[in-house]
Amino acid sequence: MEIIIGIIIVYVIYRVAKGASTSKKTPVRPEVTVRFDVSGPGRYAGDSERYERPSGKPAKWYSAGQSVSVQGYDITGGLIYVGETLLDTNGYDNDACLINPKLKASPAEPWDGGDEMSYWPQYARISPKCRGAYLKWLAGGRSEPEANIGYVFLFFYGLERRLFVDAQKGSVPATERAEIVQEVNRLLKIYGGNRSFRGYASNLLAMEWVLYQSDKPVPAYLDFNDRYCSEPFQVVLAKYVSAGKPIPSDVALQWIILHPEFGLRTPARRCTKEFKELFSRRYKQQFGEGLIVKPNKTPLRLEYRAASSSIRGDLKLKVPDLPNPFILTAPLKKLSSLVEECTNELEPYSRFLGRKDNDPNSLAALALLPKELMHQSPAAQKAKSQLAQVCAYGVGLISVENLYACFGEKPPLQIGKKESENLAALVEGMGFGIAPDIRFHNIKPNLDGKVAIFPNGHGIDFRPSKEYRTLGTILRLGAMVSQIDDDLSPAEEATLQSLVNENRDLTQIERDSLLAFLQWCLNTPQGTAGIKQRLSEVSTAEKTAISHILISVAFADGRIDPKEVKHLEKLYTTLGLNKEQVTSDLHTLAAANEPVTVGLRDTEPTFSIPTPAIEPVKPKGFSLNEELIRIRTEETRQVKGVLEGIFADQEEDLAENDITTITSTSENPLTALDKAHQDFFHRLLQQETWERSSLHELCKELGLMVDGAMEVLNEWSFDNANAPLIDDGDPVFVDVNLAREIVNVQ
Repeated sequence: MEIIIGIIIVYVIYRVAKGASTSKKTPVRPEVTVRFDVSGPGRYAGDSERYERPSGKPAKWYSAGQSVSVQGYDITGGLIYVGETLLDTNGYDNDACLINPKLKASPAEPWDGGDEMSYWPQYARISPKCRGAYLKWLAGGRSEPEANIGYVFLFFYGLERRLFVDAQKGSVPATERAEIVQEVNRLLKIYGGNRSFRGYASNLLAMEWVLYQSDKPVPAYLDFNDRYCSEPFQVVLAKYVSAGKPIPSDVALQWIILHPEFGLRTPARRCTKEFKELFSRRYKQQFGEGLIVKPNKTPLRLEYRAASSSIRGDLKLKVPDLPNPFILTAPLKKLSSLVEECTNELEPYSRFLGRKDNDPNSLAALALLPKELMHQSPAAQKAKSQLAQVCAYGVGLISVENLYACFGEKPPLQIGKKESENLAALVEGMGFGIAPDIRFHNIKPNLDGKVAIFPNGHGIDFRPSKEYRTLGTILRLGAMVSQIDDDLSPAEEATLQSLVNENRDLTQIERDSLLAFLQWCLNTPQGTAGIKQRLSEVSTAEKTAISHILISVAFADGRIDPKEVKHLEKLYTTLGLNKEQVTSDLHTLAAANEPVTVGLRDTEPTFSIPTPAIEPVKPKGFSLNEELIRIRTEETRQVKGVLEGIFADQEEDLAENDITTITSTSENPLTALDKAHQDFFHRLLQQETWERSSLHELCKELGLMVDGAMEVLNEWSFDNANAPLIDDGDPVFVDVNLAREIVNVQ
């Protein structure tokens, strides 16, 4: 009995153990489980579907010039894989580019079937109609400009595989790689307008150079400015750093453009040519031959992000043993500061170009450019040559009409403050100065008058002194007196010139500017309208100082004739002075210097001064100049504020519209937008650069279409600021500063 019980126990234990062992067994699973997902690459099937590896005739690569016939289409250009089996990099599915000649194809044109193509097309999974359209595109020489871009990518996948899978195994000769490079460059000329294709194609060309030709100079067809090329660009940068060589300006700029933590604002993108030129000039000024970066210890590792879904993940590629300076932040901070400086200086020019119908070659546009860029335009080059002729022998005069003609433009209907400033800035940009310059001489040129041009100009950092401003007004007063008798004497002109030349408190630039201003004053009628009103509240002491200046200039030629006395009396009256004071002022000044001939008016015979027995003595310029200097230092000190104001322009300038002025309204400009577009606007302000896919998700959340929403905001921006808010592309750029100005957000 005990034996039986023991046998039963052993049996039960056995059965339990067997059952436990059976329950722990895992069912046999398929080698790979693949699901279909439209958001990502790869072949996907249902969870329960077992996928079997492709079988059949191995694919053959047809080189450039080799022919093959597929489904009745004769393809003569080669550069394709044809066959039944060509495993992808995972080894479980056929490569997307493989053309299986057994798969059905229906007749179609290269532009047909676009709505049936997925984002990552595979030849085996597109419809027969799409296969027919693709095969016809191949047979037609791959040149149809209206072809669906999906067919171009399907062909491109094969080129990627040949260069970065087959060639890495050493089975592709250099001549064949050159044929592929040539073909990609040809395709870029036809289909480069597609942002995505241009990026992937540029990256392929750049990476081909990195892997197989980096010992040679960078080919002319490579453009490392594209963000798709950030990986291969790192080799270019690393080679400079590794060799201890200065980094050229274009490489330094590409570094900061391609770095994910930095970017360019709207002015740098809108004015690309001007920005690159300005950056290059300033970079050389700051870093000489170039910035030198010490090699870091982090090694360079590159990944190729393929367009093809069959090259799964990031393909690790072998590159030369180089450091990875691309990740360094210290040199990037220096470059970022320089980029910001150049961007800020181009902002007025950029805003001008952002407005509808504004001409980038116009005088208004050129005047907004930084000085070192102005002279590069054809119009500026021509003007520079003509201005050089005008002042070949020093200060020269030219009519305002001819000056505008030098720049290929007609004069404006009127010259206001803004036009005067633009004209002065443009002349300065050519390396010359203009007088009058409203910024320094407090007067605008006349449309029907002339201006004085002098070499070198005022320079960028010119800051006029008080002495300069005061003496400028004295010169204009002197010119006014010298024009009384319509006969400018050499002595009068020499006296005024010596007042400038012998002043030790002036810089050389200030002397050049004042001498040019003097020439303009002497050759331009100086009106007195409005001066009496301005001097109505001036004290007696200040009026006396002004009268001494007038008399001193009139006395410069050693004599005062009756006509001058008469006009001086009128001028005294205009200036709010007592005309009876003219004669006593003349005698006072004459007594302080040398004998002078004074002819009084014939209408007052009871008062005269006998003619001296000796010939009139021409006063010495030095002694007279000393008297004027004494007047200037002692008496103009009392009237310096008056002197700067009495010749202010008579007319009040109309409000000038600066190019950055935003249309102001009593209401919030956002009220013109509906709720959804207002929300879209506020979300856009969170950052300046947007991936198009992110904008798509944002618009989907707000119930908007991407293209339509951007168009609405751009039209709204033009209505309020006459400039676009959004720069479409990949990525999409938003002018955040402009947006904040429109809604007055600080």
